[in-house]
Amino acid sequence: MLRLLQFLPKKCSALTSHRGFFAGSVNGGVLRHAFRTNDDVNKDDLQLSLDDSISAATALWNKEELLSRMKSLLNCSQEQSEILYKANKKALRVFAPKLLTDNIELLRAHGIEEKYIYDNPRVLSNPTDELTKKLRLLHELPAVDDFKMLSPFLKASINAIQHMIDVAKQETIAGGNRINYVSERTGTDTVIVTKFFASNIRIYRIALDKFTSNLEICLQHLEPADVVRHLSVLAYAPASIRERLAALKNSPLETIKPWMVRVPDIALSKSFEAVIEKGKQPVFKDNVTGIWFETYVIKRMEALLNCSEETAKSIYDKCKGFVSLVDNIEFLLEKKIRPEAIVKHSLILTTKREDLHQKVATLETLQCLRNLNDVIPLCTLKVYQLRKIVSTLNNEQLGPGSTNRIYYFADSTGFPPSEVTEQFARRTFMFRLPKDSFLENLKLFQQHMNREDILADLWAFKYSPGIVAERIERAKQVRGKKLMPWMVRCPDVVLEKSLQLTKESGLLLGENETIVEYFCKRLGFDREVANSIILKAPSVRNVRITKVKKVIDYLLDELDYQPQDIALNPRILMHSLQTTKKRMNQLKEIGCRPKSLIIVCKSQRQYDLFVKEWVDSKERIKKVKQYG
Repeated sequence: MLRLLQFLPKKCSALTSHRGFFAGSVNGGVLRHAFRTNDDVNKDDLQLSLDDSISAATALWNKEELLSRMKSLLNCSQEQSEILYKANKKALRVFAPKLLTDNIELLRAHGIEEKYIYDNPRVLSNPTDELTKKLRLLHELPAVDDFKMLSPFLKASINAIQHMIDVAKQETIAGGNRINYVSERTGTDTVIVTKFFASNIRIYRIALDKFTSNLEICLQHLEPADVVRHLSVLAYAPASIRERLAALKNSPLETIKPWMVRVPDIALSKSFEAVIEKGKQPVFKDNVTGIWFETYVIKRMEALLNCSEETAKSIYDKCKGFVSLVDNIEFLLEKKIRPEAIVKHSLILTTKREDLHQKVATLETLQCLRNLNDVIPLCTLKVYQLRKIVSTLNNEQLGPGSTNRIYYFADSTGFPPSEVTEQFARRTFMFRLPKDSFLENLKLFQQHMNREDILADLWAFKYSPGIVAERIERAKQVRGKKLMPWMVRCPDVVLEKSLQLTKESGLLLGENETIVEYFCKRLGFDREVANSIILKAPSVRNVRITKVKKVIDYLLDELDYQPQDIALNPRILMHSLQTTKKRMNQLKEIGCRPKSLIIVCKSQRQYDLFVKEWVDSKERIKKVKQYG
């Protein structure tokens, strides 16, 4: 054992000195070398040649040295060299780092631009001899004026490039090769054509006659730029291309793209009727089939509803292309529902066929039903909701004609029953209100409010008649006849604030005085000039008269502006008085009194720009006077 231990160190020391053989080896490898015969040892321990020693040296380049060499060869930034390194990191596990620098020198020697290397860094991962062979083959392509335009082909395999060169040498075509031919026929730059040829290099497997004839056929029906982007279309049989293009030309599609030529036959022969009959939302594997289905449904809707294409398209989009659109329309028309009602309440078309049939059948059981069109908006509700509502309406009798609350509300206010039903469907609590509360509140609202306001704000019906009467009385004392439903349901603080503002406005305007008449009295204008102010800024009507008074007082009394200044720029009346005062004080500090109030009404950016220009102008004048 002692002799073995004495033997191992000598062998290990001698063997590990040759880095070319044992760099990175583990202990087990050292032991295997230690127990070899002398013949094996002599065979493995041959002296390295000069070339091998150079390769071994380059294998020891660290990352920083490699980046430095690439940077000097390409004259690139540190970031670009890092990108090149990361893109080829996998190749560096197999090949020596010198592979990258050798390939860079090789590409630059053949005129390949640095930009191509930056855009396609993986090209440096090709073995140098393989890259050399690709470049040599590409040099053999006939009728090439600028070799560097062929750089996209470097990503193709050697066999594909070899086949392309062999075909190009044997065939006779205008322009010298297929790239130039397509460029001339489509009017596209050769560099762009080359890019798409490189991504569709199998185009050279198409026979020349088929290639030229298919190109002519496609250019007759398609845009040249689209043909260049989809060169794979040229691989199809000419008869198939003609047939598909003819079918697409007769289709309702507005534009035809080359990819439509190569989609499956489902795009031409699929029966949309069969899809609709299934009642299951279709899922199409290709875009063109989905477009055809949408166009088919829209055309059917146009014919059924006698509407415009825009209306049918808006309904289709609103219903998200629901598969049962056509079936539901046909069913509703059979039930004598007017097309106008279907268009207005198009969301009911998104209901499943079975559910829609069930909903209509439930509505037909409604007592005192005058016309199904009156209650069709209720179909937007769920089936169970509709059943409960119909049951509730059938169990109560309103008015002398034993009608339900939909017709009672419509007859009392003068609205069409369908409009009342539409609002009730959005506010289903109207069907749950106690009958006495509903009748009494409706009577109170009709006595003091406009019918349009009542129907637009049904939330006030949820309050008890006592609270409604008390709120109406409080508001009536201040606002007179101008009452709104929101005054019944708003918090007391909001109501008091509103009544206080109304009271202040009433004190300023007086009884039955309008803002036009206030302008006449306060600014000294006749009625025609006051009306022109309103026309110039219609939003002034919506500004509280108390705010208008404060702004006018500030401008006329404190700043000594004239009524004509306000008439020229009535927008000042709509601006915050606080902002107006702040801007006026700032302008006063820099010595500016604007002749027109328009600058005070500008946006913050425009106002700041005006102030800056004013200050700069004063500085320039000051310097001229100082050095003049």
